[in-house]
Amino acid sequence: MIFSSCLTEEDCELVLDSSVAINLLATGHAASILKALAMPVFLTANVVREVEFGSSNGRQEIGLLQEMIADQVLLVRELEGGALESFFALVSGPASESLGDGEAATLALAHARGCSAAIDEKKATRLAAERFASTRLVTTVDILAHDSVRVGLGGERLADAAFQALRLARMQVREQQFDWIARLIGPQNVEACSSLRRLARRRSTTSVGVNNPVDGKSRMRETNEGASSRRFP
Repeated sequence: MIFSSCLTEEDCELVLDSSVAINLLATGHAASILKALAMPVFLTANVVREVEFGSSNGRQEIGLLQEMIADQVLLVRELEGGALESFFALVSGPASESLGDGEAATLALAHARGCSAAIDEKKATRLAAERFASTRLVTTVDILAHDSVRVGLGGERLADAAFQALRLARMQVREQQFDWIARLIGPQNVEACSSLRRLARRRSTTSVGVNNPVDGKSRMRETNEGASSRRFP
């Protein structure tokens, strides 16, 4: 299956969520990746604070993040006006229908600016689709798979970047992205990445069920045989 990035020429600006920022910082090539996109890339002040908090708990990304902000590779924005109202709406309510500060701020700013949001979490993706249908959503993998990033980094550095994001930051990979990522980093590295390991096993189980259907009689025969051979204390 051919995977194509959801990040296209239609995207002229991008707002990064905390998890995406941390994934990119973990690649070891964050500045090169973002410069290759050739578009303004924003962070909310909420996301910067979340990354800083992670750094105080043992993560080491904050130095590189501050360097990219100083070099204007990343642009920091505070929420105001309608974006601030959207933010408060997203952080309010029951846990199943609300988001953390970083995710909420990212979606609120992207919606206010009419640009795309890079966010990996499934709940945030669902709520964005429900509340901000016009806001385009992309993931970390979409950024890595963007044509200009592929060309700018080259195959070897891109593979290393993806592997480091998976290994160090546990980058999430969607079902439709798995084959591309597995080919990129090499099958031998899939088992070293916990997020890919689980997805690979689930896909393998699904494939076995599809390719080897069991009819009712066969299932009953297997059950009876299993019962007759089972030992009881």
